[in-house]
Amino acid sequence: MSALAGISQDATAREPAWKRRMRDSQLESLQGFTVIATDGEAGSVEQVLYWSDTASPDYIVVGSGRWFFGHKSVLSVMVIEDVDVGARQVRVGLSRGQVREAPEYLPPS
Repeated sequence: MSALAGISQDATAREPAWKRRMRDSQLESLQGFTVIATDGEAGSVEQVLYWSDTASPDYIVVGSGRWFFGHKSVLSVMVIEDVDVGARQVRVGLSRGQVREAPEYLPPS
């Protein structure tokens, strides 16, 4: 039985290429990867967040302390354009300013 049983081909085709190359369990390993924005380095992945009932992550927390004094932004995984596991980089389709202006991550208290 296919691992994609019950998922339409159309839904699978809409998935970004980087995500099709990685299993969901591998996405946890993005922690510590450098985040590369369209105009340069924007920080690093500090956490992968699962806020839905699926096994797929929904958001990444990007720590941009070196550039923006400890600010942590929450980005949807939908802005990820590519993941280079060898280089430990996550490329996003946002500028550094857009990463900075994304909603701030405030951990639950």
